[in-house]
Amino acid sequence: MDRFFASVSREGFAFIEDDFKHFKVKRVRVGDTVEVLDEKTFKPFLGKVEKVEKRRAVVRILKELPPNVPLFFVRLYQCVPVKLATFDEIVEKSTEIGVSEIVPVISKRSFQKVSVIAEKIGRWERIAREALKQCGRHIPPKIFPPMVLEKIEPQGGFLNLFPFEREGNNNLFEVLEKNPAPRGANIVVGPEGGFSAEEAHLLTEKGFTPVSLGNFILRSETAAALAAGMVYNRYQYSK
Repeated sequence: MDRFFASVSREGFAFIEDDFKHFKVKRVRVGDTVEVLDEKTFKPFLGKVEKVEKRRAVVRILKELPPNVPLFFVRLYQCVPVKLATFDEIVEKSTEIGVSEIVPVISKRSFQKVSVIAEKIGRWERIAREALKQCGRHIPPKIFPPMVLEKIEPQGGFLNLFPFEREGNNNLFEVLEKNPAPRGANIVVGPEGGFSAEEAHLLTEKGFTPVSLGNFILRSETAAALAAGMVYNRYQYSK
């Protein structure tokens, strides 16, 4: 079913305006049933298209839908790639996977300009919103201001880990099997080039577990998607 952001009124109608270009691309017609997400609250509704005007579509609300939200909490601490545009893809895929929070991180080999990263947060929030429509999720991940790697701390009761290409003992699959019911997960992913030996030692000393994602060296965006996806899918239905 097609999904669109809309302004939802108390009178039982939704007005697709900012998302009207997407509405036209999808070639939705009067009488079609669509899902609308309230632009302010992200509440989902089932509706029927009543009218298509020059710059907006009017949808009659049929009922409120149950929210489709992440079933397990994953926080992704993502070291910002030097090619800053790569973070766009990381935000998009993290939203689709079910990550609840994304924190841009400055590390030795990451993109370094904090002010530039901070200016990108609005763009990344928009990318996350757009990803909601594709994956059927109803709440976007929260994206935080950037922080330095040294300030990241593990949480009690959480699975705290970081993919490390030089880790030879802890395969992520095995680590997940040994931890049947964490309250959530903190995943720290390095930039292109990975973590330095000193950074890996720092994270380990803090209480993060280094894990292997296999016998190949992965790009940063691939490692983020694989690690977050494995963790989320392992625990999303655990009680």
